[in-house]
Amino acid sequence: MSIHNDGKGHVIIGEAALSLALSEKEISVRSLISELKHMAEAGGNDNQLTEISEARDWLKSFHEPEQAVRHVPYLQTLAGLNDEKN
Repeated sequence: MSIHNDGKGHVIIGEAALSLALSEKEISVRSLISELKHMAEAGGNDNQLTEISEARDWLKSFHEPEQAVRHVPYLQTLAGLNDEKN
């Protein structure tokens, strides 16, 4: 999947994380998937919608969302932002 081969998936996940952070919402795998869904529903060009879909599928590939945080360093960093807010 392209999310591993280039930075595009990372960028779209970063956009979702930024949106959550600016709204002072928790950043987690579940909330990222939800935010990406809202982004897709808002529309965009075909490339962006493809990136969103691939990022959501990749995040959903983790059976346990906490597993994603352990195995993907930048997701661990994003999740750590929640601790800094509190």
